[in-house]
Amino acid sequence: MNLGPTAGWGLALDHNRIEVDPATCAPNRAGLYAIGDIAHYPGKLKLILTGFTEAAMAMRAIYPLVYPERELHFEYSTATGVVGLP
Repeated sequence: MNLGPTAGWGLALDHNRIEVDPATCAPNRAGLYAIGDIAHYPGKLKLILTGFTEAAMAMRAIYPLVYPERELHFEYSTATGVVGLP
């Protein structure tokens, strides 16, 4: 993987992948986030599904930085709007 200019940003790297906290997708530099093939953490599965999950985890971590005055309202999409479910 070619990181281009990103390689000079002082990020912790593992084989040209950015090491991130798996709970937030944040690397060792504040204000940045990495998901998908470029992100790395122990036990990561390189699947498209993993990238979708990482996007949700990063969004959850970023939300209070963008909207500090708002509470994040999180719903399970599989149960929202389904007739007969509470």
